[in-house]
Amino acid sequence: MNYPYELTFKVDKIFGSDDVKITLYSGLTTFVGTNGSGKTQTLKALRNKLKQVIGQNKVRYLSSNRIGNMEEYRSKVDQYGRSANDYTLGDQSTKRVRQQIETANGDFFTMDERKDVFIKVAERLSVLFNRHIFFRWDAGKLKVFFEKTETEGEYSLAVEASGLVNVISILAALFDETIEVLLIDEPEVSLHPQLQSYLLREMKNASKKYGKTIIISTHSSEMIDLKSADELCNYVFFKDKELPKQISPNTPELNNKQLKDFLLRMSLIYNEGFFAKKVMLIEGSSDLIMCRYLSNRLNLNLDIAGSQIIPVEGKGQFPVIAKLFRLTGKEICVLTDLDGFTDDNNIVNLFSSLPAATEIANAHGNGDLHGMIRDIKTKIDELIRNNKANMTTVYELHPYWIHRDPDADEDKIIRRALIAQLFAATDEDLSKWPNHNDWNSIKTRICVLFDILEELGCFILRKGAIESYYLFSPNDTFNGKPSAAAAEATNLEDLPEEQVRAQYADVVRALDFAALDKAVDESFAVKKELYSELALVLGVLNKNSTPKDITSNIKQAKDRAESLFDYAIINDNDRIGVEISLRSEIIDVDGFPFKAFSGDNANQIIDNNVHPKAQ
Repeated sequence: MNYPYELTFKVDKIFGSDDVKITLYSGLTTFVGTNGSGKTQTLKALRNKLKQVIGQNKVRYLSSNRIGNMEEYRSKVDQYGRSANDYTLGDQSTKRVRQQIETANGDFFTMDERKDVFIKVAERLSVLFNRHIFFRWDAGKLKVFFEKTETEGEYSLAVEASGLVNVISILAALFDETIEVLLIDEPEVSLHPQLQSYLLREMKNASKKYGKTIIISTHSSEMIDLKSADELCNYVFFKDKELPKQISPNTPELNNKQLKDFLLRMSLIYNEGFFAKKVMLIEGSSDLIMCRYLSNRLNLNLDIAGSQIIPVEGKGQFPVIAKLFRLTGKEICVLTDLDGFTDDNNIVNLFSSLPAATEIANAHGNGDLHGMIRDIKTKIDELIRNNKANMTTVYELHPYWIHRDPDADEDKIIRRALIAQLFAATDEDLSKWPNHNDWNSIKTRICVLFDILEELGCFILRKGAIESYYLFSPNDTFNGKPSAAAAEATNLEDLPEEQVRAQYADVVRALDFAALDKAVDESFAVKKELYSELALVLGVLNKNSTPKDITSNIKQAKDRAESLFDYAIINDNDRIGVEISLRSEIIDVDGFPFKAFSGDNANQIIDNNVHPKAQ
């Protein structure tokens, strides 16, 4: 296959009538994205397209469930018991369609057919896994056995570790040079990280040695290996309800030196960003420690939201890395120190230029956001210029000044420190500042601007850096930052959640933005169950009704033997009603038990009483 190789096809169940366009730029192309974003269906549609243009037996697809019907001999799946020793891969007629079989069985048939493929796989099994493999035809059916040592004896393929079965299957498909295109859904299934890395190397080797085109869909960061920026073109990024995105080799950002440096030092934590729906960029390790702690402590569900927190190690990296992830279709938010705002506009411009910026600014009573930022910064500079001599006792107390670089621009440091102190000061402290009305006015304007930026995804630590929020560790920390952050997180455990949330409000708002938009609310499901029962119960209720009558009516109407609720009949001054209790002890909902009477509006009663459980 000559690269680039362009393919256009449809994935009806996922993308409807829209054309999906994917370009293969090299021998290995990788689909990444969250569960349910369409990777598997696209891989299957691509399989069908390639079979049409290249040939049925030259294209092989391996499903994520490569064990297939072998599972019936590994686990009890129905009322029958099956002995692993009876497991067979099939007969000669099955073998003849081995290239079309999408489970490991097809690859074992290849090893039986092709002695050279068998030797290559068997040698690796022997050296890497201390396994010997044997093929045996029994009553016209192919059986496979393994042996670890001569003394332990043989055992069936059906009881071998599923990860090893997956490795054998993929290796056999890689070594079969008659397969020109190999598509693998989740090659990492059941494999530990080192084996995943090994398989990735084998895939790259096969693409070079045999000219094989390999396309994989993965959830594993071990399957991401970027040596240079232009290799990003080999990744196809999936996002729910959107067509897959692919970066063109002509994209200018790929030539950015900062991006190249970032990719060279990418660790697994950065790789995981390619699988995220949202990416939250922060400055360094201390920010990461505190963000992770707050996310877990406050149950913000960043993981469920598909969000990944990524430290970029320096605010100068924000623009290029944000652009990179936007190119892959990720939603971006940034949490930056205050100097990311006071020093220049490089970070805020990532958001002030977004299409929604003007609309949000207008909703807050402002016009162009760029003009708003310019006017506020002009006013800040004017205030500092006119008051600098009178503010030394204020700005000299802030870590921005205490830990300043002796060669840095003094006015820049003063600007940082004064704006940080503006947000750290109490109203009483601020009233003692020279020209405090002017400072109050600019604080109000900055707050409005920051609120607008936050709606766009740009969050600024208003007091300075993350250390400025510490309650237990020194808030002027300069050395040993990660240790101070860890100590702070440990001591915060003893504080009430409300106090932690209030102290770190600027950080929590950023985490909320990156977290799951919709909270888990079990009360809605409980309400739906009640909506379907309570109106019926109140409708048939009379003074002779019994709990058994109620249960029978519910069962007839819903064809269900058990209800989630108990209904105790009550009589209040000749008003017949029921007291409803929730049977389950595991559902998180408040409001039970409560009462309802014949003639009441059932839906209204339910809405008034049933609520999410207070956290």
